[in-house]
Amino acid sequence: MKFKYNRILSFVLLLPLFISAQENIKNKNYNKPDYAKTVADKYGLENFSKVKSIAFTFNVQFKKNTRTRKWLWDVKNKTVTYWGPDKDGKPNEFKLKTDKKDKNEDEKVIDSRFINDQYWLLFPFHLIWDKKAIITDKGNRKAPISKKNTRCLIVQYPKDAGGYTPGDIFELYTGKDNLIQEWVYRPGGSTKTKFPISWENHKNFNGIIISTKHIGKARDFKLWFTDISVVLE
Repeated sequence: MKFKYNRILSFVLLLPLFISAQENIKNKNYNKPDYAKTVADKYGLENFSKVKSIAFTFNVQFKKNTRTRKWLWDVKNKTVTYWGPDKDGKPNEFKLKTDKKDKNEDEKVIDSRFINDQYWLLFPFHLIWDKKAIITDKGNRKAPISKKNTRCLIVQYPKDAGGYTPGDIFELYTGKDNLIQEWVYRPGGSTKTKFPISWENHKNFNGIIISTKHIGKARDFKLWFTDISVVLE
């Protein structure tokens, strides 16, 4: 089963995500626009050091096709448990050490899905966590879907950043509350192929703010999270 939005569903880069994230926050070891930190803080970046585990179900629908994946992420022990279809489409339960270097083929499939799904879940934190991301504050711009006045951040991943889909660009459009209202995904940094998608239904889970629903501009694409649980130490 193929999706028109396959590229969107697997846009992620395999960067050093959480190994040094908390250390970077503590030592202020980042070189990003001040507003990128403002947005990350709005979503609860400083509270992430208290998180023991996160459970969530990732759901995505394009027209009549739907995918669902359930995750339990043990943040402190760098372990995830996955419930969902395997690479052959059969129901499966799978455990993975996220910091394992030499992953087999099955582990790579689960790893790519997990990174993709948690990027959708926690993208604002990656504004600070991802050292190689190039972020530019473009100031005031109109959002592509609502046409409202917003503030725009451009997030670019260099071609040499490594990972699954290097070179991608995201345009973030934030409101006066510093929450993301919309973003535009540009696969491989394309200037022609663009996917505007909303950020809706922000909710607070023990100090971590998550946008629980995303709708495509053409309204034939929907991505949402259910069964979210954030457990603190």
